Amino acid sequence: MAEEKNILDPAKKAANVLDAVMSGDVEVDGGDEGLEIVDERIKERMIQEKEKRAEAVSLSPQVESQELPEGDTPTLLKAKVARKESPVLEYVSERNSARILFLTKDTTVLQEQSPAFRRIADLRHTFAEVHIVLLNTRGHEERPPVLRFFNNVWLYATESTSWWKIVFDARRLVEQQLSFGGGFRADAIIAEDPFESGLVACMIGKKYKRFVQLHIYDDVFDESYMSHMEYPTLYTWVMHYVFNNVSSVRTKTEFQRGGVIAFNSKLSADAELLPSYYNLSAWRDFVPTFSLRERYPQFKFIIVHISSMQKSSHTGEVLLGVSPLLRRYPTIGLVIVGSGPLRSAYEKQAIALNLHNQIKFEPTPNEILSHLKSAHVLVHLSEDGAEDEVVLSAAVNKIPLVANGQGIAGKLFVDGESARLCDPTDTACVTDSVNMYLNDNLARNQFSLVAYDTVFERIEQDYTGYLRAYRASIERSIAQHTPEA
Repeated sequence: MAEEKNILDPAKKAANVLDAVMSGDVEVDGGDEGLEIVDERIKERMIQEKEKRAEAVSLSPQVESQELPEGDTPTLLKAKVARKESPVLEYVSERNSARILFLTKDTTVLQEQSPAFRRIADLRHTFAEVHIVLLNTRGHEERPPVLRFFNNVWLYATESTSWWKIVFDARRLVEQQLSFGGGFRADAIIAEDPFESGLVACMIGKKYKRFVQLHIYDDVFDESYMSHMEYPTLYTWVMHYVFNNVSSVRTKTEFQRGGVIAFNSKLSADAELLPSYYNLSAWRDFVPTFSLRERYPQFKFIIVHISSMQKSSHTGEVLLGVSPLLRRYPTIGLVIVGSGPLRSAYEKQAIALNLHNQIKFEPTPNEILSHLKSAHVLVHLSEDGAEDEVVLSAAVNKIPLVANGQGIAGKLFVDGESARLCDPTDTACVTDSVNMYLNDNLARNQFSLVAYDTVFERIEQDYTGYLRAYRASIERSIAQHTPEA
């Protein structure tokens, strides 16, 4: 019976199939003709068309009985229509820059106001073509359409029946859309997580001899991150395979970069930080979509905490630090915003403190600015530099801060002048800091104004320069890992 159960276990089944793929026992039809030959054939075909029709004929993907607007408005397509389109590689760009394939599991890429959407869509100005494959399962609450975002940006989504089939469905989708005559359209492949996306990227990169770069935005090296995966052993196996096969790695924070090197020392020379851009003016001018003060009218003073619900977020310390004040003042509320592996543990902690009526939990939203703009104080003790935007967003919206003095707040602000800075494990400091803001309106206003001025003075706002640096970070690695270079 034990053996039969093992065979039926999805993780075991997935691992067996993956092993077969890696060992070469499973092959996808098609040769490996070079991209240059494919490009030459396409150009010859275009010349023939020009001679016949005496005009330039675009060979970019055509939407069945639809015209793509000339502006920058994404065109939504039904899946059945999109799948009947010509292969996207028939698009011939006149730009002298790379064609990039992004693989991601982040469904917020479908939301026009999300950071994921802006991060990729804005690259249309710096790369010849941007192709995005969203690894998605059927029944997802945000089941995506197939999209052509802009003239040179395409998105395709898998509709896998289960999470462990995503890898094979995504690989099949990439080969259907981006391979032609045995060649492969993309010059480089970017994976935005070291699990499913990374595995697909390594498979495709190995088959077509393409450069693969891994981008890490989540704190995958936090011990609580992997322990809450459904199949942590399988995911750990995948991580080892991906880190052994990618060409280079880019991380959001120095902490994550250190984790990469500790996990695989061979990547020490190829692990760098991703360029960062913080759109301070947009955060300041954002119009809130709701108000916490209206949502929770029973609270006269609202403390907000944005959390990734991992150990490095120190949400447990926030609960302990704020709880004495909640007991003393029944009209104070703590709103904890976020989703992650330790959320249920923190909810149980709130119940154990007998403060669940004053502590409200909300899931990770599309944007956090509405929460910040309608709160009185932000408490943020996270050690994860990927969450630096939370601190900066609060500062530009003049929200008083109680922050980790060892993070970005400690580099920008002065304790007792522009913010209250605490060690992330010092719950007494959290209590005293929030209490000061609670009882001193003048201090709240003064600290907020100084923090606001400091951020705009010290944070670079050259967005064009950021895009150039982002492209250079990718293309520099392509050059370094190209045999002919």
